[in-house]
Amino acid sequence: MKNETSKDTSKDGGSTSAVETAYHRIRHMILTGEMRSGDKLLENQLATAIGVSRTPVREALNRLNAEGLVVLERYRRGIVADFSLNDAMEIFRLRAILEGHAASRAATRISDTDLLRLQEMERVMEAQFEELGWNEHLEGFDKLNSEFHAVIAAAAESPRLEKILASSLELPASIFNRYSEPVEVRTRRTHAQHREILAALKAHNPEWAQAAMNAHLFSLLPTASGSLEHEEKS
Repeated sequence: MKNETSKDTSKDGGSTSAVETAYHRIRHMILTGEMRSGDKLLENQLATAIGVSRTPVREALNRLNAEGLVVLERYRRGIVADFSLNDAMEIFRLRAILEGHAASRAATRISDTDLLRLQEMERVMEAQFEELGWNEHLEGFDKLNSEFHAVIAAAAESPRLEKILASSLELPASIFNRYSEPVEVRTRRTHAQHREILAALKAHNPEWAQAAMNAHLFSLLPTASGSLEHEEKS
């Protein structure tokens, strides 16, 4: 244990930064679909791939277990959690409520600088979509889409709310492969909804901003519901 801690401190600037490195890397692999539901999370392999020792990997897996993205089995062996469409629907309902509240607060607090950031992010997302098509633009879209929502959450000036949204209300990308609605249709609607949210924030109208964010996230539920019905019957 002493040697492991020493390794983390010298290589990663302290055990805390090593845990953060491991946590964010593993979380990213799960959320982007690089690691899928049921995949084993082997501490030795992860430690080698990330460039840290097993101790920070173990702590990172504990954090991800608390968030529901990882399941720790006997002897602390981890696997990527499986998300049903019921799970997805519950998370989107919670996100709609919490992010709607965040958008409402942000509408009366957001700066002109953040409004310009949101506008530019949406411009880039739409330009990439038109240039590359829905399939090729997804990686860049996922990053910018997350940032788009994060800017609004930060603008709400509620650290507790921002922390909840940042840590526990995300789904692995693979869950969307089980939706019946084409990704291209869903993505085009998302861009239109982003513009609506942005317009409400520019107008500093909290009720409009909340309604627009609610609609944006609730719009995924009918698709999930249709797929869920098929899943439950099969």
